[in-house]
Amino acid sequence: MKISIHIEKFAMLLFLVLVFFASKGITAAQCDLSVFQDQETALSIPMEDYDPVDVELLPTFVKLGPVNGEEYSFYADFYLKSSWYDQDLADLLFETSDDYVCRLEGQDAYGKFWRPGLEFLNSRSLDETGYDKFTISSDGFIQNERRVQGYFGADLNFKKFPFDSQVLSISIIPYFDDTMVTLRGLEPAEEWTRSLNFSDWRMTETSGSATSSNFKSSSWENSFSTYNISVSLQRIPNYYVIKILSPVFIMAILALASFLLSPTTEDYDTRTSLTVTLLLTVVAYTFIAGDDLPILSYLTFTDIFLVLSFMACVLAVVAILAERSFKVYRERKLEAENEENFSVDDFLERIDRYLGVFFTVIYLGSLAILYIWM
Repeated sequence: MKISIHIEKFAMLLFLVLVFFASKGITAAQCDLSVFQDQETALSIPMEDYDPVDVELLPTFVKLGPVNGEEYSFYADFYLKSSWYDQDLADLLFETSDDYVCRLEGQDAYGKFWRPGLEFLNSRSLDETGYDKFTISSDGFIQNERRVQGYFGADLNFKKFPFDSQVLSISIIPYFDDTMVTLRGLEPAEEWTRSLNFSDWRMTETSGSATSSNFKSSSWENSFSTYNISVSLQRIPNYYVIKILSPVFIMAILALASFLLSPTTEDYDTRTSLTVTLLLTVVAYTFIAGDDLPILSYLTFTDIFLVLSFMACVLAVVAILAERSFKVYRERKLEAENEENFSVDDFLERIDRYLGVFFTVIYLGSLAILYIWM
């Protein structure tokens, strides 16, 4: 009894396997690549009633970044699906209108039938991975999926670094003008970048927009349908705030706080050594922090912040040296004139308070204006 049950199960499994391979054979038989010898039909643009071919785009990002501020570029790794309808090509491949599918590698499909010839307007260098597949259905639906890896140019603005936001865009354009091909993206755009994870950026928006780009030369002018994929990023400034901005800010405040010390002869040495040490530390810290900053042709928020902090330390040093020189000069003059009613220490202590408050207000106010303005 048990043996007969096992035999029935084995026979059923064998039947399912045969049906599976038989169905595969039928589908493969419908995909006869020799039909591509009919170049006139296969390579013709599938336009109906002179309407442009509508090509749908679906990008799926694997990786985005890093962003190169020196070369104004960014790295992107994504899969791009493009789809359109070509019933004439399907009629060549399939004898019936049943739901058959033909799958081709990109190298086998090259030059065999029409495709929109998508290119990237702002590409710098692309790494061809070889992943390029076509799926042709008997209803005329054609889908091409390819993997794109490489660097793309970007209009980056680091003026607010490290509180900056960037928009990374990839512009796709077909080989044919907009009277023959139009591009549009499949929504929702948020799904395109759902798998992306950033350590130093926060993704704020993903969008796609179809525009028309005009190109002209001395002999011709034409417009092409262009599709722009845009990803908006906002930098997470925690690393730079903790490592660069906060230590320099504290050193500048300590230099300004030296005005709270009494302007006596004994304290001048302490104040001078403190402010000079803080000044040299800020200078050294600026060079060390430069490794973490992009090299740009303009000043960023961080650059101006470092300059203001450096100037605060310089003013503290200059003020202390000036006070010390004034104290020595005034004491000698009073001694020569036998003047005893005037106290140099009391006068300098009042000057210290005024200068300390004045320089601190100027420094903090400059930082506030810098943050608002930039």
